[in-house]
Amino acid sequence: MRGRAQGGRRVSYDPSSGENWRTGIVVVPDVAVKAIRAAERTGLSFAGLVNELVRRMEVDENGRPVWADEHDDQEALPMTG
Repeated sequence: MRGRAQGGRRVSYDPSSGENWRTGIVVVPDVAVKAIRAAERTGLSFAGLVNELVRRMEVDENGRPVWADEHDDQEALPMTG
């Protein structure tokens, strides 16, 4: 399912490298329109907007965003013969 973490595909970025993390993301059209408009209105690039939003995101003691609903870990797909 698009937008859900994929089992077995952990983030491999090492922040101690000092390098910026470059990632390719897929943004659905209605969210893209909102993000582009917000970036334009704040004078930020899309990357700048995302960085600022993540910087301001409130997380709990486990690093989970406080707005996130509880969800089950993604189950492995069944094996076929």
